Amino acid sequence: MSAKHLRLIILTLAVVLLLWGASERFSRASDTITGGFSLPAPAPADVDTISFIKGQDSIVLAKQSATTWTVNRHRAAPDAVNELFQALHDSAPPELVAQDSSSFGRLNVDNATGRRLRLRGAGKPLLDVIIGARGSEYGSAYVRRPGDSHVYLWRGRLGSLADRTAEEWRDKRIAALAPDSVTLVEVERGKDRYALRRAGKAWTLDRAAADSGAVARLPRSTPPARCGRRGASRCAVPAAHSSRSCSTRSRARSGCAAPRAPLRAASRVCCTG
Repeated sequence: MSAKHLRLIILTLAVVLLLWGASERFSRASDTITGGFSLPAPAPADVDTISFIKGQDSIVLAKQSATTWTVNRHRAAPDAVNELFQALHDSAPPELVAQDSSSFGRLNVDNATGRRLRLRGAGKPLLDVIIGARGSEYGSAYVRRPGDSHVYLWRGRLGSLADRTAEEWRDKRIAALAPDSVTLVEVERGKDRYALRRAGKAWTLDRAAADSGAVARLPRSTPPARCGRRGASRCAVPAAHSSRSCSTRSRARSGCAAPRAPLRAASRVCCTG
């Protein structure tokens, strides 16, 4: 084979590769144009109801005030609701992965297996999307609009948030109080009991000097709560949900009232001041 023929073959292969690359690029661009996808990201102030529906099961988050939500009539964690709104904003451009309803079952975006996310405000629909199985990339999920045959790969936290149970949306905080207002902490666990007492800035554990480092960590391990002007109060973690029940008393000028809802946690001190 002569050098002239070899150069001709190499040139032909280069042209073929260039044409193939251009074809792939235009094909992807065509998919993006004909099947573009974006989700509206309403402001939190405009939304009063968020629902996740899968088959006969539903999780409904309802706004009670600007900063308070409930999930299936229980108090919802405010940070969890904020994470959902953030997830609607934070995402790379979605990628079209299917254009036919025959793929719905495989990607879990049909009406039977998909999780339908709806946002409403003032009685009007603000967002409606079906979230399917986790995607081929970490932290992604397949999504589609109801009534649309196009399925997209959504990169972001939307899929993991849709996987949450009603219990995971609930507010896990039990109680909170200002550390300086606490003068007595009583802990009961089965037959074991002990008490921490404060006199000035010094703490004692059953009349012996307490570990100052452990005492300093106690307020950080106690979750926030709402305080009112009541005297000393008690609260307990039900035995069905934890092996520990405890009470804390505070002789401070402003006290904390125990939450009205049942208190549930695992091995966590319940404090009221």
